[in-house]
Amino acid sequence: MEREKPFYTFTHGESTFAFRRPDIAQVDRFTSRMARAPLSAALDFTRELALDQEAWARATAEKPGLALTAANGILEALGFQAG
Repeated sequence: MEREKPFYTFTHGESTFAFRRPDIAQVDRFTSRMARAPLSAALDFTRELALDQEAWARATAEKPGLALTAANGILEALGFQAG
């Protein structure tokens, strides 16, 4: 089985996390929820895209705000202006 190539990587401290490219439906769900619940939306979005979901879940359990940073990076990699 071939390992999936990451679309976006995010480094925090000594850990690097890789994420797959989101599809249009995932981006739509995320952006529609951002105004109402930004942290929850970012957590769900990044957990769904993380290639190592267990490691990402542990990291965001300790520092949930990492999800906002990673989500912004993913959107920027797609060509959106995040912020």
